[in-house]
Amino acid sequence: MKLVPPDQGMLYFIIESKRPDLAKKIKQTGIIETVVVGLGGQGTRHAGLMQQYGTTITAGVAPGRGGTRLLETIPVYDTMSECLKEHPNIAVASVWRHYSTAKDATIETIEAGIPMVILISEGIPLKDVRDILVAARKHKTVLIGGNTPGVIFPPEGIKAGMLPDVFYPEEVPSDAFGPKGVTIISRSGAILYHLSDALASVGIAQNAVLGVGGDGAIGSTFRDLVPLAMAYKNTDLVVVAGEIGGCQEELLAEDIKKNPKKYPKPLVALISGAHAPEGKTMGHAGAIVSPGQVYGTFQSKKHALESVGVPVVNSQYDLITEVQKRLKKKTYFDVENYYKKMKTIWDAPSKKPGWGTLITKVMPNNLLISGYPLQDIVEQKGFLETAYLLVKGEFPDKKTAEEMRMIAVDAAKKPMPKVSRSKKEDISKTLVKYFVLDDELATYPEEGTNGAVKKTIFGIGRTARYLSGILGTEKALEKLTGKEPFSQVIYHAVTGNIMVNEQQSRMIEAMIVACVDHGVTPPSAQATLIAASTRAPYEVAVAQGVGAITDVHGGAGAKAAALFTECIMKSKKENINVTKATREIMRTYIEEGKRIEGLGHRLHTKDPRRDVLWNLSSQTGIAGPHVQLSKSVSTIFEQVRGMSLPINVDGVIGAIVADMGLDPAMAKAFFIYGRIAGLSAHYFEEVASQPRMRQINFAEAVYKGKGPRTIP
Repeated sequence: MKLVPPDQGMLYFIIESKRPDLAKKIKQTGIIETVVVGLGGQGTRHAGLMQQYGTTITAGVAPGRGGTRLLETIPVYDTMSECLKEHPNIAVASVWRHYSTAKDATIETIEAGIPMVILISEGIPLKDVRDILVAARKHKTVLIGGNTPGVIFPPEGIKAGMLPDVFYPEEVPSDAFGPKGVTIISRSGAILYHLSDALASVGIAQNAVLGVGGDGAIGSTFRDLVPLAMAYKNTDLVVVAGEIGGCQEELLAEDIKKNPKKYPKPLVALISGAHAPEGKTMGHAGAIVSPGQVYGTFQSKKHALESVGVPVVNSQYDLITEVQKRLKKKTYFDVENYYKKMKTIWDAPSKKPGWGTLITKVMPNNLLISGYPLQDIVEQKGFLETAYLLVKGEFPDKKTAEEMRMIAVDAAKKPMPKVSRSKKEDISKTLVKYFVLDDELATYPEEGTNGAVKKTIFGIGRTARYLSGILGTEKALEKLTGKEPFSQVIYHAVTGNIMVNEQQSRMIEAMIVACVDHGVTPPSAQATLIAASTRAPYEVAVAQGVGAITDVHGGAGAKAAALFTECIMKSKKENINVTKATREIMRTYIEEGKRIEGLGHRLHTKDPRRDVLWNLSSQTGIAGPHVQLSKSVSTIFEQVRGMSLPINVDGVIGAIVADMGLDPAMAKAFFIYGRIAGLSAHYFEEVASQPRMRQINFAEAVYKGKGPRTIP
């Protein structure tokens, strides 16, 4: 579908008439944002259909569900005020709350200043409707409903409600279709979409399809909406679809008689129920005619409208004929193409959508964290900022960054549980013990809008403390003042040095950031997600992910560091060049069936994190013979083995660790430490966006976050 710019459609016209300030922002962004209020079964289901149609749903509002996600990617808030703090440009709201709670939700939405509110809820008590209408008039809100099937603005590709889609062929040139067309306004949802399809079947486009609602008292009547549609310059004709019962049609006719200038364009009416028996309810609160009633009948409505020049029909066929007559046989698109489009849609096999993640997009030779290339993050941002980005999708501002630093440093200062560790015990196993036994971490709150990111940051601070316990460097953390950058806290924990080496501190943090995440496919992420699906506590789920980091997954850096060290030592001991020494060691490894770690990747031929770590090692003065060897090791391997395997991030980290004189095992420690941020993000995303105990097919994961962007 070729859509018109948002500032050319009827919806924009309506918004501009009520909120010129908001219309200005829409013109700048090119997006009309909507919010879904009430996320029960119907609200959630139709939110998905609205999104598929093209509607930009920015947020959801549902009490008690703040911090979760709608349709996997859309943030949910407890209140409208919280929502608008994050999304101030919302212009349309669809309300799906139960009739017993619809009043408060609708009034809150109206008072928030949203110019158009679509009230789907039905059966709202009249005393509540009265209060809603008072609020709408006070704030000049276009309120449609209650009990409305919703609205569609086809040229803009925007739908709010439960109306079936209105289709137009993609082949239609914008100058023929564009925003022009017929506006259909109906009391009945079923009649509304039947008329829409009937007119489309003869090539007549609609610029708006509006359901006023079937309840006895509603926000906007024909008398409100018909003049509004006619004021829009691109409306060629308005169709009113009424029915027996009530007096909307008669009141419209009365207004046309009193204020003809408000109705400058052709108007055609269809009135259903000409042959309905007296006293029989026809589906709506107003669709009933009592014996002897002098208004609300088919004849009374027909007489009233025809007396002011509005033709009245009572069948779709007659409506098409009358509309074509009034439009002077004008059509907006090729009917043959319309049928082809519809057939394509009908015949298309149903697609099983993949489940979405906003965290990391993994591509050959590139990694995007919420749209930012990981290599750029490694170069420009610290660990806490990166962890915040993983969980929240944006970097923190200065004030928030300082708050996060204080949380992390405070966490690192707190005593930790006593954990026994055997001499040969893998570091991941020991960290698992700390995670599941630490009451400080278990009891740290994670509720509220920022609860997830604060819990993550606290967990990262605790991990620094755990590492100090494993490495025997606790005394270095005991001297913390609380004012240190967190990179220095990490340095103290890793090295045990009281004095800080700024260059080494920067390098250690960069290596940790380089390992934060690699999508949902690594075993560690899968383990955490499975635990999260059962709603295991944060610390248990993350511990499960940490426990899945083994020598097979996460241990390559340590083995690469050992390999590079062995090569350099052989070179010195035997007084031969490093290339020769490396070649000989590799041959021995191959003969003995040993794996040469730090080389090769299932996806990356040029690991995106490689160059930035090499550059930083040079800038900090850390790069030495091991880093130099890492730059030629792939070539040496190809000479020995006859196949090309590029160095990966594990190999680069292993070389840097060796040049820093650290224990090779620290390469794995850095991998685990960085990955805790990613595991935390995956945990909270699963809890916020997915149902419990779901069957997880990791191959179906689809990145639905932001596209490539530059770090501010």
